Amino acid sequence: MDMGAHRRVAGPAILIAVVVALATGAAAEQTMTAAGAVGFYAVQRTPTPIRVDGSLDELGWQLAEQINGFQRILHQYGRIERPTRAKMLWDDEALYVGFANTDPDAWAICASEDDPMWTEEVVEVFIDPDGDGQAYLELEVNPLNAWVDLLVHRALPRLAADADWDIAGLRTAVQVHGSVNDSLAADTGWTVEIAIPWAAMEGAIGGGGRPRPGDEWRLNLYRIERTGGRRLKQQIDALQAETKPLLDQVEARLSTSSGAHRDETALTRKQRQELTRLRERLKPLVARAEPLQKLYEDGTEYTAWSPTWRQGFHDPSRFGVVRFVE
Repeated sequence: MDMGAHRRVAGPAILIAVVVALATGAAAEQTMTAAGAVGFYAVQRTPTPIRVDGSLDELGWQLAEQINGFQRILHQYGRIERPTRAKMLWDDEALYVGFANTDPDAWAICASEDDPMWTEEVVEVFIDPDGDGQAYLELEVNPLNAWVDLLVHRALPRLAADADWDIAGLRTAVQVHGSVNDSLAADTGWTVEIAIPWAAMEGAIGGGGRPRPGDEWRLNLYRIERTGGRRLKQQIDALQAETKPLLDQVEARLSTSSGAHRDETALTRKQRQELTRLRERLKPLVARAEPLQKLYEDGTEYTAWSPTWRQGFHDPSRFGVVRFVE
């Protein structure tokens, strides 16, 4: 992973300048599908090459229409305290996605490719070219310019995905307007610039490959903003690290050698006593963790360009429609 593209930029004026420069109008358009009204966006071909550096300052970005209408999903469908703006472009080589995120405290713990970044602060791109809900792409990028890329085989009836799959030739860059992981510093936000090569989608992603003008694809854009902050997440992680070995022991006692669930009535008296002792050790850890996890979730904004209704972010029928135009 090339972490060199990550830049830190002091001063609030830069993010404001980026947002103003991008603001050529609000892309609040919708189109009807079998799942109801979803977001619609015309992806313009960039008139000039895009340098993926996190700046979003090329002419193409200035001319592209801006998506202002991210909406909250999953819970607390109210006001968005930390808005997100986005744009998309294309050329013969790649799809380009740009995000500008308002964030007074940008933070991240995950720093390696395919870490569980969805538990922290990220922007996300899901791409399902043929719209069949199978073999679609998921990409997440955090403020450290670390990423997760997945090939999602299907969302229903149960999510099945391949974390070992990689987007060949992927380029990402982040500029943080302030600092990362310094809660005492006043940040303005962070911008993300992404280039996903068409060639990386050929074969693996259903309907992937370079589109032609007029082609329509299904995709969605998301952001997870965690106002609870890095320190709260570290406290939760520490408690989970203490809890996991005990939970593993409980699971081992309730599983057969083949992995099937074993009813507690089938255990010996000694095994039931061991299970009771493990659960007693778990109680104070769970009691400490639950209020922290609630505080963390209550302070989370899950937002989407095209709002999803089920399966969290993995609701392909609710992905937006994009049309590639010259």
